[in-house]
Amino acid sequence: MDESRTCAARPGISDPRSLHDIDDEIETELNFHLDCRTDEFVRAGMTPDAARRAAAKRFGDLERIRNACGHSLAGERIMLQRLQTGLIVLLLLAVVGLGYQSFSSQRAHEAALANITQQLSRLTSKNSVAGDATVASPPAWEAERPRVVETFPAAGATDVDPATNEIRVTFDKPMADGSWSWVRSSPEEFPESTGDVHYLEGLTTCVMPVKLEPGTKYVVWFNSANYQNFKDADGRPAVPYLLVFQTRKDGK
Repeated sequence: MDESRTCAARPGISDPRSLHDIDDEIETELNFHLDCRTDEFVRAGMTPDAARRAAAKRFGDLERIRNACGHSLAGERIMLQRLQTGLIVLLLLAVVGLGYQSFSSQRAHEAALANITQQLSRLTSKNSVAGDATVASPPAWEAERPRVVETFPAAGATDVDPATNEIRVTFDKPMADGSWSWVRSSPEEFPESTGDVHYLEGLTTCVMPVKLEPGTKYVVWFNSANYQNFKDADGRPAVPYLLVFQTRKDGK
């Protein structure tokens, strides 16, 4: 897989996103691919930190990829803006030419000239308002996605009591009740469930009753590329989060 081909989002003529939003989407896309590659290395037996470093090395020059994506998307937007400006200039030239031709019979063509001028004014006004709205109110969909703020056991813990009987994940906002994705990387590393998954009061913390074994590493994804049922009340899926922890060998 060529990880350098990550910039799939292409702005169009009606694209409401600002250049800042496009940069954020490129960063999110790059981080997602890094997370997926990290997961593969973790499943291969590497620690989370070592897996992250290996994923970054495997991915290549992130700055070069980020700049290439940004230049590509920004270049298309600039081209479209120039095309729009050129069309407006042509319309202005058409109005001037029409005015010159109708000079000798100004009264007969006065109504038509006024109508064209009015339409041109409306077009310019709409473009100005749309541009101001894009700058003043950028889409906040990505920023408003739910995010994991805490887990129990904590991510990276290596001394977890095997008598622990539940795993909890807490998000930064209330979630849709009855909807979740506890995703397994492999059956051997996924905890044995002993009861029904459920949310606590307030719908920010989701709980899975479990039975843990001593001296065992456990890997759990909360959402992933293919499973995104952890979502808020408006249907925005939570940003995927990887939980890796290990229980004590002696169980004491």
